[in-house]
Amino acid sequence: MLNERDLDTIRQDKFNALVAIELHRKEIRKLQQKNQLIDSLTLAVPVFYLIPRLLAKGTFLASFIDGIGEILAGILLVLAILKLTNKWQEREIRHTTMSRRNRDIFYEADRLLKSQTASREVVEQFQRRVIDVDNEDETLLSNLKEVDRQKGYREVLKKFIPGTSTPCPQCGADPWKFTPGTCQLCGGTPVQQKTN
Repeated sequence: MLNERDLDTIRQDKFNALVAIELHRKEIRKLQQKNQLIDSLTLAVPVFYLIPRLLAKGTFLASFIDGIGEILAGILLVLAILKLTNKWQEREIRHTTMSRRNRDIFYEADRLLKSQTASREVVEQFQRRVIDVDNEDETLLSNLKEVDRQKGYREVLKKFIPGTSTPCPQCGADPWKFTPGTCQLCGGTPVQQKTN
């Protein structure tokens, strides 16, 4: 049977995994948009260039259309180089993999919290996996803006316990009634403490 300290640590790990999943999803969406745009342009530009080129062959517009084609080819080349040098495809795959690994941490934490027979050794093995995943998350999400982290944190507070709103543990702010503020975790305005 686990003690209260272990249970609190596992709950925090579960919460952290949800935040990481949210942040990875956001990054995946951004990278997918970039990749899809470049892939679409790579296919669309030649199609829309070739037809006018064939129709204008031998007319006074031929040199103008050829000039536009060279400009479009240059733009596509620059976009392809950006995609390769920034490794957008590879980063999308890494974020997807880490999202899955965090989902595994979430489910394992949930299972441990419900278990009546979990031993200290099982918790220690779980903690080692959490440390590995956290280190990879930190590396992959290191360029994230603080505002994006806070937004991800608020989104998880909204979903952590289905059907109820979980206030920020640091400032007590309700994520559903967000007002920008100074809280380092959620970015919200701390709830005023009542004094008598």
